[in-house]
Amino acid sequence: MDQGIHHRTRDEVQRGVETALRTSADNGTNSNEPSALIGGEKIEMIGNMSARAILEASETAARDIKAAGQAAVDVATEIMKEAEQLATDLRGNGEKIGAHLREFAALAKRVSTAMRDTRSNVRSSPEHPLPLASLLPRHEGAPSIGATSVSVAHDENI
Repeated sequence: MDQGIHHRTRDEVQRGVETALRTSADNGTNSNEPSALIGGEKIEMIGNMSARAILEASETAARDIKAAGQAAVDVATEIMKEAEQLATDLRGNGEKIGAHLREFAALAKRVSTAMRDTRSNVRSSPEHPLPLASLLPRHEGAPSIGATSVSVAHDENI
């Protein structure tokens, strides 16, 4: 814009306009001398000062709007950078979690297979690998495990 315009705040512009209007209104009224500016000349002077004040106020408002827009762009840029970083971190963590879950599934499959093989080996052996009396601890008042096993075994033979 115009390089001759001084960059002032809105308050400074308002005070300048008020001072100029007071000066123009008071010119010649405090003395008995006739006013140096009369009629159309006063109106032209007030119009010029008002135009200059409006131009300065518009320039100040335009700079403020531009600065606010730039601040919004700067904030949006920072938010975008943070969002990109969060997305990158999330992808990385998702890949790590996926790898851990695949490892867990493979381990669970190995454990399941080992348990199935062990159960099959135990069932296919001609003798039970553990004595039946040692499977459960003895409780007072409970019948003997061995006696129960014998009677069950005895019943099966009948």
